[in-house]
Amino acid sequence: MDSDRRQPYQEDWQKHRRTRIAFVTLTYLTAHAVGCSTGASRASIIDKYNAAVCVPFSSAPSVSPHTREWDTVLSLRDGRRAVVIGAQVPGGRVSVRYPPTHREIVAADPGDYIYPSDIRLDASGDLLYVKAYGLAGGITEETWLFEYDLHHERILDRRQIKSGVLPPECPETGAVIH
Repeated sequence: MDSDRRQPYQEDWQKHRRTRIAFVTLTYLTAHAVGCSTGASRASIIDKYNAAVCVPFSSAPSVSPHTREWDTVLSLRDGRRAVVIGAQVPGGRVSVRYPPTHREIVAADPGDYIYPSDIRLDASGDLLYVKAYGLAGGITEETWLFEYDLHHERILDRRQIKSGVLPPECPETGAVIH
């Protein structure tokens, strides 16, 4: 008899619990997908990225199907060379290799589902800027900027950027370093 009286209560409680879980999940997804942006809209890294010049794409692309790809030699102010390596692919990251030591350092590793999409150089400061864009966790759009010091071989800044703040990405033809 007691179990008969508890049955409707337990069913109502289970239904209420499922409804609350669905509501919380929907609220979270909506807030993050529709403009609850946490990215920066003003920061010095944005200004520096805007002023930097495009790093040319690889002259001999190897990724198929075609995508943005870099395997580009840069000349540093002290005469050394650095090779920027990366591609706009899943698991994509940008590395810098320093011949003749063959030392390779990750300059930007944006994470799952966020891919490198633009690379620029401030040659006067030996600074590399990497823009990465994608769906974090496959759910929310995110844009990140990385600032890497080619001379001192280290990341200086990594910042999430508000959507729509950055200029258009470098075109796939005609990108040159002055």
